Amino acid sequence: MNIYAYEIEKLKRGIAAALPQRMVSGSLIDHAEIRRDELLKGVVTVMLERIKGDGDWSATLQILITGQVEIELPANKDTMGALVEAAELALYSELRAYLRNTGGLPNIEVQDVEFSAHSKAPFGWFLLRAQYGPINEACTDWDFGNLPAPPNMYPPHVLITPFDGADIKIDAEPHETDAVHQKWLRDAQTAEQPDASLTLELKP
Repeated sequence: MNIYAYEIEKLKRGIAAALPQRMVSGSLIDHAEIRRDELLKGVVTVMLERIKGDGDWSATLQILITGQVEIELPANKDTMGALVEAAELALYSELRAYLRNTGGLPNIEVQDVEFSAHSKAPFGWFLLRAQYGPINEACTDWDFGNLPAPPNMYPPHVLITPFDGADIKIDAEPHETDAVHQKWLRDAQTAEQPDASLTLELKP
C-alpha cells in the first residue's frame, strides 16, 4: 500500500471508530442505491480529490467527505425539510467533533461544508472539503516488514539496500586523479593507494 491510500484508510478507520453508530464507506453511492437501514443510520464517505506536493517528501491531500441520511416520513410533511436538516446537522456535528481531535492523524483543516438545502427530502446530504496533511511521503514511521522501503517509493530500476556502513578512503595532497578515485569507488585494484582507509559499520 502506498502512503496516500494508507492515510485515507487511517482516516476512514478513525471515523468508523469514533462514530460506531454510523456507516463509513470509501465509495460514493446515490441515495437510491443505498440500503434504507444504512441511510437511516447515516452514511459517511471519504474520498480523495487531489494531492498537493509540498516538497520532495511532503504532500497535503485535498479530501472530500460526504454525509448521507434519510428520515422517516413525518405525519406533517410541512416539517420534512426541517427534520432533514436536523439529521444532516446531527451527523455533521459528530464528524466535526472527531475531525477536531483525530488522535494522531495529520492535521485536518475543514475549508467549507455544503448542505442539501432540503433539495432531496426525505433524503439529506452534506459535502465537506478539507486539507489533510502535511503527510510524510518518506514513510519514516512505517514498519516495512522485510522490505527496505515501501512499494512505489522509488522507480523499479533503483536498487534499494540498507545503509550498514561506509568504506572511507582518504587522499591527501598531492591528490590522485579523478580516474583513480573512480576506481577506488568501484573497489577496483590500483597501483595507487589512499593515504588512509577507514571502515564505518552501523549497528542496528
